Amino acid sequence: MNKKTLYVAILLAALTACQKAEYTAPATLSDEPIRFGAPGIALDGGLLSRAAGPVNEFPEGGSFGVLGYCLAMKGDNTDLDYSTGPDPWNSKAPRSTPHLFHKTEVAYNGSACYYTGTQRHWYERQDYLYSFFAYYPYSDDCFAVTPETQAGMGAPTMRFSMPFEGGTENTPREIERIPDAMVAASTDVTRGDGHVDLRFYHLLTCLNFKVSNHNETNAVVVRGLRLKGTFYRSIEIDMAGDEVRYPADTYSGTFVFLDGAREEDDVNVTYGNPAEKIGGKSLMLVPNPTASPYLGEAGIYIDYTFMGTEHTDKYIGDVANFLPMSGTIYTVELNFIGDAFVISFVVDNNQTWENGGDSDLEFE
Repeated sequence: MNKKTLYVAILLAALTACQKAEYTAPATLSDEPIRFGAPGIALDGGLLSRAAGPVNEFPEGGSFGVLGYCLAMKGDNTDLDYSTGPDPWNSKAPRSTPHLFHKTEVAYNGSACYYTGTQRHWYERQDYLYSFFAYYPYSDDCFAVTPETQAGMGAPTMRFSMPFEGGTENTPREIERIPDAMVAASTDVTRGDGHVDLRFYHLLTCLNFKVSNHNETNAVVVRGLRLKGTFYRSIEIDMAGDEVRYPADTYSGTFVFLDGAREEDDVNVTYGNPAEKIGGKSLMLVPNPTASPYLGEAGIYIDYTFMGTEHTDKYIGDVANFLPMSGTIYTVELNFIGDAFVISFVVDNNQTWENGGDSDLEFE
């Protein structure tokens, strides 16, 4: 063997050894399917469940979308790197793909979660770490989620948009169409955990209206109540760093709490007997703590009768320093003093999803 042939043989042997050192055998899937536990909701207080509006229990019959990760891609993006299974989420997130679940619908029947189609399985190795991200409701009309494909790399982003766009302040908007948007994350889950627990966080803020009459002699009769103006439309969660972003897109319209169509729906408010939750409605809105005033030019309008005189479409105003937070219910108190209304915003400490003062979404 001449020197040139010997050199080539040594080079080939070195390359083969290098390839063997870099090679990682494909991971074996176990026979155990991935299951989801009953979804929980983050809250602090005694919020009552309602047919329309914020809830403190995941709705029976509801569905959420989920993205599931375990392995990152190899450096050349040709295949999954099975050696990354035990790596924590923060280190492998930039090169990970939702190869286990990608916008998969998971339904909750009141006692258990299930998904149809091909069942996803845990890997056989017990030291692999998995991460799951979810959004509710499961609807492309509500949420825009990235990565857009199962092959897309990186932590997901979830952008919720209200079911309204454009319009003028007189465009009718239905309160009942607004879903209680929520997101959840569970990172570095192991097969030994048995199932995936997801704790959902509310994205929206909520307004109830209350009327108090401080006139000891005469009642005030509320016949109509509306909130008109321009409102924020979207909120985006970047799971790469639990970052919350507030896009600039808006919509305009009128939300009606009491329409004045039927006299029997009028609210008679006497001294010392405030009327709670006017119209029986809770309005959920996209918060934006970066904007002041939050409601901008939006205003509260009321129809009422006092001492036999009817007042129609009376503008009350707004609160310049009001900055609502995600997961918090506020009561808009309309205090009738003298012959006019004075507004104040109060956190419902007994009806709050969270603590009423923290807009940060911190996933556990």
